[in-house]
Amino acid sequence: MIRRVPPGDEKERSCCTDDACGFVSYQNPKVIVGCICTWENKILLCQRAIAPCEGKWGFPQGFMELGETTREGAARETREEAGAAFDPADATLLAVYNLAGQQVQLVYTAPLRSGTLAAGIESQAVGLFEWAEIPWPELAFPTVGWALEYMRDEYLGGGVRPEEPRVASSLGVQQRTKRMDPDGNWRVEEG
Repeated sequence: MIRRVPPGDEKERSCCTDDACGFVSYQNPKVIVGCICTWENKILLCQRAIAPCEGKWGFPQGFMELGETTREGAARETREEAGAAFDPADATLLAVYNLAGQQVQLVYTAPLRSGTLAAGIESQAVGLFEWAEIPWPELAFPTVGWALEYMRDEYLGGGVRPEEPRVASSLGVQQRTKRMDPDGNWRVEEG
């Protein structure tokens, strides 16, 4: 592999050294899918058993797999991390977070089919939390806090209970971009 601008492109990429081969290794941001799941006015959280942020809390989330929709991926992550289930058709898009050049995160919200939970291999513990019980200082990533705060403010601030059905068209989607400046510092932009 060599670094060069392939024909028909404008960015330098890793390309096969054999021009007849034509293989280009595209490196693109990863898609992360997750879901803030609800059951009887409580929020499902998982305590991470893996790096990064081992021991910290968050909603089920992870890398999307080939062959699945974003909603299916969020449902799979919920099964894998918390032993819990929701119908992907019931998932409503809550937030889109762009970690410029690294990740695109899609966060849904959905009601669980039951309150039955079981920590998966990536979780030390799982639980259903009242809003006042959420371990805010122990959240794994800034995006977890952003999404939970947006969910709380959008639903509770608007007088809607989390277990009630939501209409996607009436729910605003939070959008944020996190960029790294030339000095290696992150900055957050709305939209």
